[in-house]
Amino acid sequence: MNIRARDLIGVGIASLLLFPVVFFAVLLVTGTAKLEINGLDEETRKRIAGYLERHTPEQEAQDLEQSKLFEANRNLAIELEERQRELRAESARLELLKLETSQKLAKINENREEINKRVGESQALSDQKIDELAQVYAAMKPVEAAPILMNLDDDSIARILKRVPDSRSQGKLLAAVGALNTKRAASVTRILGWKEKGL
Repeated sequence: MNIRARDLIGVGIASLLLFPVVFFAVLLVTGTAKLEINGLDEETRKRIAGYLERHTPEQEAQDLEQSKLFEANRNLAIELEERQRELRAESARLELLKLETSQKLAKINENREEINKRVGESQALSDQKIDELAQVYAAMKPVEAAPILMNLDDDSIARILKRVPDSRSQGKLLAAVGALNTKRAASVTRILGWKEKGL
C-alpha cells in the first residue's frame, strides 16, 4: 500500500484540527465539562439550559412521537379539506340536477295540460260529429243506412245508435244491421247494454 507524503500530512492536519472538537464533545457528554455562555441574557440562558436538559433519549422518543402525531393530524386535515371540497362540488351538482328536474317537471306538466286540453277539444269535436252522423242515419231508411254502418267498427256503430234521438229509429237501424250480420248486431247490442231478446 503506497501512501503519499501529501496524504499523510493531510490526515495529520485533519486529526489535529478535529481532536479538540471530539475531545470537547466527549467532555460535554460525560458531564466532565459544562458549557457556559457569557454575554447572553438570563432568559436565553434558561431556554438553552432547558433545551440541553430536555435533550435526552426519552425526550427524543417523545418528540419523535409528537412529530408523527402532528404529521398524521396534518394529513388528516388535508384529507378532510379534500372531502369537504368534494362534498361541496357534489352538493352543487345535486342542486343543479334538482333545478333541471324541477324545470323538466314543470315542462311535463305544461305539456300534459296542453294534451288534456286538446284531448278534451278532440272529444268534444268527436261527440259533435257523432251527433251529426246520428241525425243523418236517423233520417235515412234503415235498409239504406245498415250497409254503410257495417263499414264502421262495433263501438262506432253503438255510439251512433246511442245518439239517435228516437228509440224506435234505434231499433230499426239495429234490426237492419242484424239482417246483414247477426253476430255484429249482437256485439253492438252488448256494447249498448241492451238485451239480445229484442233482436
